[in-house]
Amino acid sequence: MGFFRTLSVTATAMALVVAEAHVCRSQPISPSVSVGPGVIKGFVQNDTCVFLGIPFAETTAGENRWKAPKPITSFPNGRLEATAYGPSCAQAMSGTAITDQSEDCLSLNIWTPEKGANLPVFVYIYGGAMVTGGSSNAQWQGFNFARNDVIYVSFNYRESIYASPNAPELQGESQNFGVLDVELAMEWIHNNIEAFGGDKSRIVLGGHSSGGVHVDHYLWNHPDTFLAGAIEMSANAQSGPAIAPAGVALKQVVQDMLDAGVTLACTAENYTLDCLRAADTLAFQTTYFNSTSNTWFSPVVDEITRFSNYTDRFVKGDYATSVPLIVGNSDQEGKIFGYVYGSQNTNFSSWIRTFDADIAFVPADQLLAAYDEADYDSVSLMSGASYGDARFLCATDALLDLRAAKQPTWIYRWFGEYSNVLPIPNLGPSHGSEVPFFHGGNECFSLLDGVTDAEQQLADYLHARFVAFVKNPTAGPGWEKAQPVNGPLARLGVPGHEQEIVTSTTGVYNGRCQKVYKPNYPNYPVVLNPVLLAESV
Repeated sequence: MGFFRTLSVTATAMALVVAEAHVCRSQPISPSVSVGPGVIKGFVQNDTCVFLGIPFAETTAGENRWKAPKPITSFPNGRLEATAYGPSCAQAMSGTAITDQSEDCLSLNIWTPEKGANLPVFVYIYGGAMVTGGSSNAQWQGFNFARNDVIYVSFNYRESIYASPNAPELQGESQNFGVLDVELAMEWIHNNIEAFGGDKSRIVLGGHSSGGVHVDHYLWNHPDTFLAGAIEMSANAQSGPAIAPAGVALKQVVQDMLDAGVTLACTAENYTLDCLRAADTLAFQTTYFNSTSNTWFSPVVDEITRFSNYTDRFVKGDYATSVPLIVGNSDQEGKIFGYVYGSQNTNFSSWIRTFDADIAFVPADQLLAAYDEADYDSVSLMSGASYGDARFLCATDALLDLRAAKQPTWIYRWFGEYSNVLPIPNLGPSHGSEVPFFHGGNECFSLLDGVTDAEQQLADYLHARFVAFVKNPTAGPGWEKAQPVNGPLARLGVPGHEQEIVTSTTGVYNGRCQKVYKPNYPNYPVVLNPVLLAESV
């Protein structure tokens, strides 16, 4: 706890909270809010006050690369025009999906009702496997929350090589800089949200996929947190991926950069972080993301911000058991990955030993026995199912019994089948397909083709359940609490029953998790050498 208190001192000292009714109601054309660094000027859209691209930390480029985030102490001239999203944090350059990238990326976005004070606050963390993503995605806008008198906040955080370099020279201190970015963002929100009409004692933190992992990290890192509630969608702290030995992946990146003609004042054998800080962002993006070490920079087990045994910590009380929690998954989490990685997963035995190193903590003979090719249309889809189990479904299940015994917990499973939500059509209820519904559709459906009235009706229904939880977490979302061993589970978005909760039990779905995966925790995350794995294929 001392580490996080130290990190928060500057943010706390600089905060200037204006504790009064939200100012947007009296200035509907150009709402303004005063906080520690200065005056923030937003805009009104769809009867909602919107503030975009608010920096909460200095640039993380150059000498600040691979260092804890430094709070912003003042805006230029004491004012900020918060009318456009800030750039996403530097990441894999993939098509045109996220083109505006920078290491000066730590900013947040706020949607508020036009009127109100002491409002509940929902903070959302996007996913992307700790490698990609950004807060500017249209599927997670805050308009629907604001319409329901909830303040909505999203923010960017560092990812991949920029977030967790796993550098030998940083051993003994936290180098999970993406986790530290979340810490500082939450400090900023807690210290300043009253100026926007929010109640800092009513903050609920939620996220999907790796965003859910960050939510869980926050709960583990803050047993006495100020959070009023939490939502973890499709992941938790025991979700993947595997990590490389200290220095191995970074050394490979240096070699890849040199092979690509990047000029560095060091070699792969004697590199230092200071040497690599001199390289520009583009040099990393154009070489590292094509290297054999791609995606191997995950949060490091440092026993400061990420831990080796979560079960033991829970038993010892080093977890925020007082925080009401919703957890859940899509019914076919891994199906999309069966297609995305189709060229790499047609040999199931090789898949479980190499590419999908998430499941290397489970003995291979147990995995081979657990999946029957006859149950799937292809080996690729069987491999995708194992991916979904290891990273998402069974990670959720592994901690559910512990949580349900001591923590107010609710669990759901998403069954909505819509062909226009994910990049690959006709995937059914696969990973990420529930996110725009959770956000209430409308503007969050804006980039989807052929959205139907039925989809919007389901979005309205599902969104109302989660809004109810944000407003009163202790009362829950409207279905029964989870219980240890085969307790209640809510089926959401079931075809033909979209406007109701279909009650089931966890035991209907978690047989493989309980039999194969759970007994092998906490031997995770596994440490594997990506270079040697690539050579063994």
